[in-house]
Amino acid sequence: MKNKNLLNSMLACISLSCRAVEIYNFKDMQFETDIAKREKMQDAMQNVIDKTTQKEFDQFDNNPNSKTANPVLKYYDQSLERLVKDIPATQVKPGTAAIWYLYNMGFVIKTPEVCFGIDIHHRHADKLASFLDFIAVTHNHNDHYSMPLLGKISAAQKTVISNFFPNPGYTKAAEFTHNIKGVTIYCGEADHNDRLKKFTVPMEFVCPTGDKKFVFFTSGDCFSHEFLNRKSEKIDLYVLHPRCGMTPVNAVQKLNPELTFIGHLQELGHDINVWRWQFAVGRHEVAELKKINHKAYVPVWGEKFIWDGEKIIGCQK
Repeated sequence: MKNKNLLNSMLACISLSCRAVEIYNFKDMQFETDIAKREKMQDAMQNVIDKTTQKEFDQFDNNPNSKTANPVLKYYDQSLERLVKDIPATQVKPGTAAIWYLYNMGFVIKTPEVCFGIDIHHRHADKLASFLDFIAVTHNHNDHYSMPLLGKISAAQKTVISNFFPNPGYTKAAEFTHNIKGVTIYCGEADHNDRLKKFTVPMEFVCPTGDKKFVFFTSGDCFSHEFLNRKSEKIDLYVLHPRCGMTPVNAVQKLNPELTFIGHLQELGHDINVWRWQFAVGRHEVAELKKINHKAYVPVWGEKFIWDGEKIIGCQK
């Protein structure tokens, strides 16, 4: 009887532990506005991520037809599925822009006139090709691009802006300006680290929409804020990598954006505790930026935002 009671207690504990992870459908984070609830969801997701090895992710990511029981990897796929559904269905009003965040540093931006992608990595990323007028890649690390997507974009005679992929957008110039379907893209040059010199291309996207302009800036995996220079009077949204050598406070003080996203968290292509930064890192940087009266945010995969002409509105259905 004693052994039976012990067994029942163990089973109950296991059941509670499983429910603690399964209590959230991770994609619900995309719509949660309450910060405390959102962070609790992130913590539940972090618990699973910390048990997901690089090998498990790579096997899943490199095989588009593979299946998984891992709820984080399911969420990874659900995030892409949301973009495939949302992008063509979203009618963007003049004077506004729609923004979707996808894994790592990936974004899709849509205005009434154009739709384009930045640093998109996903095993099903090629499903986005027909929606995109062009794509930009900050540097030659595969967590910032998907070769099947670049191939489809190039085959459709659309531009891939990069410093490594052979396409009309390819350039090794220190600074270069593109103009594609009304969007002006200012490309800079930055070190990734002490070894990879002039490896990363910070980019500023000036997107006309109605009688206004939405300005998005990504520093990619930039090593220092000293490499960053803005061209526009105002940057509406900036995304940064918080642990590539650059101090977020310094970058924000240099660029003075309206809002900053902390990206490049949970890069599952790196192993546990090896260049895989937790949600806690993002929250820490949000708190540090708050000290200088700057608003920052930790987006989650699949999350959709609207720029209403003045500010970013999050958690869009």
